[in-house]
Amino acid sequence: MVSAATTPFARLVLLGVLCVRAHAFQDWCQAADKAVRSMHWDVDVCKGIDWVGAALSVENRRLVYAEFGQKDSPNTTLILATVHGDEVTPFFVALKLTNWLRDHKKEIGQTRVIVAPLVNPDGFYRPRRTRMNARGVDINRNFKTHDWELLALRTWREKYRQDPRRFPGYTPRSEPETLFQEELIKQFKPQKILAIHSPLNMLDYDGPSEHLTLSQFPKDYRKQCERLKTSLRAKSTGYFPGSLGNYSGRELGIPTLTLELPSADAKQAMRYWLLFQKGIKTMIDFHILESRS
Repeated sequence: MVSAATTPFARLVLLGVLCVRAHAFQDWCQAADKAVRSMHWDVDVCKGIDWVGAALSVENRRLVYAEFGQKDSPNTTLILATVHGDEVTPFFVALKLTNWLRDHKKEIGQTRVIVAPLVNPDGFYRPRRTRMNARGVDINRNFKTHDWELLALRTWREKYRQDPRRFPGYTPRSEPETLFQEELIKQFKPQKILAIHSPLNMLDYDGPSEHLTLSQFPKDYRKQCERLKTSLRAKSTGYFPGSLGNYSGRELGIPTLTLELPSADAKQAMRYWLLFQKGIKTMIDFHILESRS
């Protein structure tokens, strides 16, 4: 089941977020189901899942999320997947997670989980899938971080030699997919964020730690973040201008983990779900008690 959201994203009205006819959501389900079947995946796309349409992509595709668990829970995890349209295995893992959350409501307990499984639908639905969105922007380099104006385009030109796959846009926050993620963070105020990517085969941590942002966040809060990092065996590998980890982890102080699946091979998707589901559930259950303010 999918429903139109009149709230919480009033700030996205200028992007064309209005009450949308039901058939638009049927189109979202049908397109996603067709993609799933083409990759021979055994996963439900819409059955028993209350997707909410919160915004529109550049090409007017719905950007959706689903909410599970206790609405007023102080233990909220935001999960973002398929930020890069050519990374298909994260889409499967996110959908399998929604199926698990749907079927194990009692096990969720006092937690809340928000899942946005297809952040970049335009790149995903290209005849030849692309990392970037429909305007050729890498939406994991488009957040307005403090270093964006100084470093984003310079890094792209000098370090990446103007690789189109890593183009951050000419201005930050220029893409609706970026704003969609920002609004999820603002609305749901998650204690933790998990972004699922591929194919670097690692777990990266961005956020308060013993060695970073010491003056910004309380000591007890940093210790909680370190405990999460340690429990998941994550590593800190640095920041990119305009990345989610830089924006939410470093600047907002929300522990942000990036799970890089070993490949984008659709045939391996079920193996990755079986391999990483325990770690994902560990992160969901982990309760950060201290406030970051």
